[in-house]
Amino acid sequence: MTQVAAATSLARTYRYVRLAILGAVLALLVSVAAVAIDVGTAPESLSAGFYTPARTVFTGSLFAVSLALLALSGRSVPQALLDVAAVLAPLIAIIPTPVGGVVPAAVHADVVNGLITFAIVGVVALVATLFVARAQRTLTRGVLTTAGAAGGLIVGFPLWAAVDQESLLRFGHLAATLAFFALIAAVAGWTAWAPTSSRPAARAIYGTIAVGILAAIGFLFVVFLLSVADPRGAATGIPLVLIGEVVLLLLFSAFWIVETAQTWNDPDPTFR
Repeated sequence: MTQVAAATSLARTYRYVRLAILGAVLALLVSVAAVAIDVGTAPESLSAGFYTPARTVFTGSLFAVSLALLALSGRSVPQALLDVAAVLAPLIAIIPTPVGGVVPAAVHADVVNGLITFAIVGVVALVATLFVARAQRTLTRGVLTTAGAAGGLIVGFPLWAAVDQESLLRFGHLAATLAFFALIAAVAGWTAWAPTSSRPAARAIYGTIAVGILAAIGFLFVVFLLSVADPRGAATGIPLVLIGEVVLLLLFSAFWIVETAQTWNDPDPTFR
């Protein structure tokens, strides 16, 4: 009876964590929408919410997504990709998007503080994870590979700031954001094309989501290149970046809804 209760409690916990990710995405969208309604105009992007009263919810939501993804950590290839994505989420929050091609000097100290904290806490967490894996006898080659990729990001972004802070402030947010969603697309694609991963209908949905995310990433990258080449010509009055970001978040939400539905009654609620 005790084992059944423990299993039920574990499954319920994993369900709540999965639902919390959707809640965090909803909070981010609502906070930016509330600011847009208050000022009477749409922001240039969701990321620009960093410079508005939505900043607290914007950054908090990204950290919540990161912690939830790590709490769902498992030993499959898709989960390893999500673990790396979890490391990128705080960087999206810490490194703000440029405004008019630059990050205002007023927030430079915030970025430095955030990156230093991210590096120190990240390294401590990574070392602790390896020790726990060794104690549990789960320190496999896959775990080491995932840890190496996560460690590269944890150390790499602060080193980037130390070597060339100007380029980090200009490109760091975009790099972290596109890499995060590229990993989500990879997970959706893996789930879609893995032979025994899901039912045919679900696999079709996963495949569509993967293609959609990659298309949105390509769209945002083209918009960015156009803005760099000709800032005035790229200013069409249409919030193209905002549209691309909203599409990415909606596709991410769709992926997570399907995945949550697929694993809702699994005896082992970890990502397959």
